[in-house]
Amino acid sequence: MTIRKMVNRRSIADAARAIIEVNGIDALSMRTLAAALDIKAPSLYDHVKNREEVIALVQSEWLRDFGAGFEAAGKSPSEKIHFYRDWALRNPNLYPVVFQQHLHRDLLPEGLELQILGIVVEAAGGSHLRARALWAQLHGLVDLELHGRLPDDADMEATWREVIRGVEAAIKSTE
Repeated sequence: MTIRKMVNRRSIADAARAIIEVNGIDALSMRTLAAALDIKAPSLYDHVKNREEVIALVQSEWLRDFGAGFEAAGKSPSEKIHFYRDWALRNPNLYPVVFQQHLHRDLLPEGLELQILGIVVEAAGGSHLRARALWAQLHGLVDLELHGRLPDDADMEATWREVIRGVEAAIKSTE
C-alpha cells in the first residue's frame, strides 16, 4: 500500500519559506520544493500553477506577519521604525521576497495589500505620500545594511537614531 504525502497549499508555502529562509529566493525551484516535500515536481502542479504562485503564497504569509507586527509595534515612529529594521534583519532572505521582489498582486488574497498599506499609512499620520517617503528611507537603509554596503565602522545605531529624529520632525511639522 502506498502512503500518499499530505501536500496542500499550506505545506507548499511552509516548505518554500523554509528553502528561502535558509538559501534565499534563488534556491527556490519547483524541483527543490518538491524534494523538500518528498514528492515529484509534477505533483506540485496539482496545487499551484507555477513558481510565481508559490512566491505569492510566501509573500502573502509574510505580508500578514509584517503587518501584524508593525501594527502591534507601538504607536510612536521610533517603535515602528525599530520594528521594521528588526523584522528585516531577523528575516534577511524573506525581506527581499516581500519588499524587493515583484509583488504578485493578482495572486495575493483579496484586500491583503490594502490592509497592510492602511496600517502603514496610519502610522505615517494618514498620509500616503509620507508613508511612501518613509518606506523609501527605511527600505534604502535596511537594504544597505543587509547587503553590507556601509563601512564596517559605521555606527548603525546612531544612523537609525538620526532617521528616527528626521521622521519624527517631519511628522511633527505637518501636525
